Amino acid sequence: MRRTKIVATLGPSTEDRESIKAVLAAGADVVRLNGAHGTPAAHARAAELARDAAQELGRNLGVLVDLPGSKLRIGKVPGDELELEAGQTLVLTAAGEPAQERALATNVPDLPELVSVDDPIWLADGEIVLATKALDAGAVVTEVVRGGTLRSRKGLAVPGGDRVLDAFSSDDEKILELALRVGAELLGVSFVRSEDDLTRVHSALGGASSRPLLVAKIETPAALDHLDEIIAAADAVMIARGDLGVQIDIARTPLVQKEIIGLCNRAGRPVITATQMLDSMTRSPLPTRAEATDVANAVLDGTDALMLSEETGVGSFPVETVVMMARLASAAEAWRPDAVTRGGVAEDELVAAAVAHAAVQAAHDAGAAAIVCRTTTGATARRIASLRPRVPIVAVTPSDAVAAGLAVVWGVVGVVSPGADPDPVATVAAARTAGAVAADELVAVAASPPPGVADRGGSVHVVEA
Repeated sequence: MRRTKIVATLGPSTEDRESIKAVLAAGADVVRLNGAHGTPAAHARAAELARDAAQELGRNLGVLVDLPGSKLRIGKVPGDELELEAGQTLVLTAAGEPAQERALATNVPDLPELVSVDDPIWLADGEIVLATKALDAGAVVTEVVRGGTLRSRKGLAVPGGDRVLDAFSSDDEKILELALRVGAELLGVSFVRSEDDLTRVHSALGGASSRPLLVAKIETPAALDHLDEIIAAADAVMIARGDLGVQIDIARTPLVQKEIIGLCNRAGRPVITATQMLDSMTRSPLPTRAEATDVANAVLDGTDALMLSEETGVGSFPVETVVMMARLASAAEAWRPDAVTRGGVAEDELVAAAVAHAAVQAAHDAGAAAIVCRTTTGATARRIASLRPRVPIVAVTPSDAVAAGLAVVWGVVGVVSPGADPDPVATVAAARTAGAVAADELVAVAASPPPGVADRGGSVHVVEA
């Protein structure tokens, strides 16, 4: 069983029922709807098709909706695609200005105030580099330093540009409504700089009957200064290497990735590694050796999930890309040594942490085939997963949303079973009925207190399924 989860972005290459079903069958565990592109209607339709396909395949599926944030972007590119070559002149105009010959609109009203002559400007996650040559009224005249293919609505980055970004914009409010309407289990919060940005999203959710898990996207230098508080406040974390990689020294990016994954592992927070993991497969049926190594290293670092963006959203080989990602992850897992040690545990989670540790140890000592837990919130399964046991984790829950939300968590198989009977025999019976464990297999069964309850005991049993 592959433990590392795969998040696949849906887009023009994966917008019909058959292509979405093929991507899920290939191994995607979570589908991502990028609020910065497409329309709410198209995203709602994609979510519906994905859930239908998952049901046909008998799979639990998580839906991740990404809030766009106030990312600096270029506007519409004539013909939706423009080839830029080194030495060419390109003019970037202020927000609302129409694109002209060798000129592109942006969504930045005060762009000339953000840059100085000779400043670099990065487009498309740093793939294209411009040099600022002159500032004009409402426009920036640049020279292409490194060219490439530029598509509409791609990101734009300037030195220190994160200071003007808003982690929860008016556009985010519209996408948040979409996320709630389609019942998204996961909500990506862009450009998080501190715990306060997550608090704002919590407030905007108000009295939502079913709150999605908040995924804090780490993509600004400010976020690196507040990592501990962000990880503590978030339900999960995404390392968004595209924007982050152009805001910090490129040589520092892989080290920051390792640091964030380690912090999340020790805190018991699921972590997603994202951006350009198999980028060449957008155009080619095979990845580069460097990309294969990148994927393997993320798994060896301890990531819970790997994310595909353009590869499955607009790429020519979306299914082949998911198959390759699954193959690379499985190979790395087979080699990966046991390597996770929990850090400090909050006082009201001491019992739950002890139960999780005991369940992993009991499964190892008894040679159990799986660890089974009953959970109402998913917290018990996440705690156990953070210890990276050698056997699968089966989370039995009465909630479809909780099961789907666990689709992003390392090594967890969600099983939906009505009722809340904590009896270990009933829990194992539900897992066996769902086919998650086989009859006569030895399994470890964990029961721990819910989050925030310090005075209720827990237990671990080893039983036959």
